[in-house]
Amino acid sequence: METLPVFFYKIARGIDDRPVQPHRETKSLAAEDTFPYDLATLDEMAPELDKIAQTVSNRLQHYELKGRTITLKIKYSDFKQVTRSRSFPNPIDDLPTISATARELLAGADLENKKVRLLGISLSNFDAAGIRSGGSSNGQLELF
Repeated sequence: METLPVFFYKIARGIDDRPVQPHRETKSLAAEDTFPYDLATLDEMAPELDKIAQTVSNRLQHYELKGRTITLKIKYSDFKQVTRSRSFPNPIDDLPTISATARELLAGADLENKKVRLLGISLSNFDAAGIRSGGSSNGQLELF
């Protein structure tokens, strides 16, 4: 077994003999967009947010996932970043709910006199039955 200094020496140089584990549990699914110019009004941001919501909804349906928590990511022109989230009692994947919730979260953010450089939407807290790895067919997670 290697000592920590040797391990970090190798990792810093891209040397890692551990096997790749490509199949891991999906924790979240997201899409975001950095804009070529800063957005200053909700009227400019709303259509961009709708495009991002469409991408997220399409990905959720493609991977047959439904999530309970929607998170909006906002990065301002000064690169300060904030997130706002809302959780639902039942899992969702539909575009109208994702889009409306993202718009509500954006409207509730402090945007006065601030310009937005990036917007993103993510879904997490997936329904146990929809998670790609682990769990049994009845939706019950396995303990071991």
